[in-house]
Amino acid sequence: MTSLTASIFLWALPVTALAAVAYYLTSRPLRREERARFLLELIQSALDQGQPVERYILSLAQTRDGSLGTRFYLLAAHLEQGRSLAAALQKVPGLGPPQLVAMLGVGESLGDYGRVLPACRELLHDGLSESRALINYQVGFAFLLNPVIALALPFVAMKVAPIFKEISRSMGLHPSRQFAFIVHLLPWVCVLQLLLVLALYFFAVLFLGGPRFVSWLEASLLPAADWIWLRVPWRRKRLQRDFSAMLALLLDAGLPEEQAVTLAARGTANAAFIGLGRAAVERLRAGMSLPDALQCMDDTGEFCWRLKNAGHGAGRFFQALRGWHEWLHARAYQQEQAATQSISTGLLLLNAASVALAALLVLGSIAQLTAYEFR
Repeated sequence: MTSLTASIFLWALPVTALAAVAYYLTSRPLRREERARFLLELIQSALDQGQPVERYILSLAQTRDGSLGTRFYLLAAHLEQGRSLAAALQKVPGLGPPQLVAMLGVGESLGDYGRVLPACRELLHDGLSESRALINYQVGFAFLLNPVIALALPFVAMKVAPIFKEISRSMGLHPSRQFAFIVHLLPWVCVLQLLLVLALYFFAVLFLGGPRFVSWLEASLLPAADWIWLRVPWRRKRLQRDFSAMLALLLDAGLPEEQAVTLAARGTANAAFIGLGRAAVERLRAGMSLPDALQCMDDTGEFCWRLKNAGHGAGRFFQALRGWHEWLHARAYQQEQAATQSISTGLLLLNAASVALAALLVLGSIAQLTAYEFR
């Protein structure tokens, strides 16, 4: 009985640890979203009470409430040193994504955080999509770590197939067409499988690393990361949503078009998109209308069409573009899930094909040799 209990414990321990790691990784985007939501609620509460946001956060920090979290007290410590909210958030990036920090920086430059809060809340819809994408990546990792798939196919291609080929030649047999076809196909299957695995690793590492890792990657190793993000379909649509929401709020607040475009582009925290904003500003200075100047921001033309039909009264731009923002969010969610499921499904199908090809090669060669022996 003791040995049985020990065996169950030895099996249950790694399974429990694996489940805990999977839960931690899958819930990371949702936890980041909750921290950002908590920060926005703090800012809204301070504005409702008519207090400066920095002073309000410092007063809460004096309560020493442990439920506020370590990052909150780090933020308060930076505020105590005289930093502004946006500057303090840059020192504690775990409290919100870079886009949130950039948008709050725009609100700080305007002297009113309340103007940018509706655009900031648009960022709180992406955590669920990222969590579901992580589940697909974990499925892919499970198949990747299978030793039969990760090790057997290269071993069969480099070691087993040449041995069978040499044995057949020594016995005066010619390799079958099936054998030659499989030997020719195996390297291509290996290459395609490797590409899918690399894509799986790339997106999984970005998701697991979070905004802090991505910011470090962009600054240290991959300066062109912002340009790459702009070419990823779902990332581009989220950048368009953030830009559009911020631009609408700034126009409703009565800012000049050039200043509104510049600040809205800065709120995306993406250097490539900020470059598009500069180009749009140059078109405005050349005499083009705002919708025509922003054609480079949207390939479909719907954004420009909505801008042309939006009223110029207070609050009209944001309301007129709300449907556009919802469509961008839904489309980005659809594209992200389709991409992750395609990668996971493709890897699964290739794994099945790899095992089938290896089995056909080995069993077919054995069957050919066995038939020769019985002749």
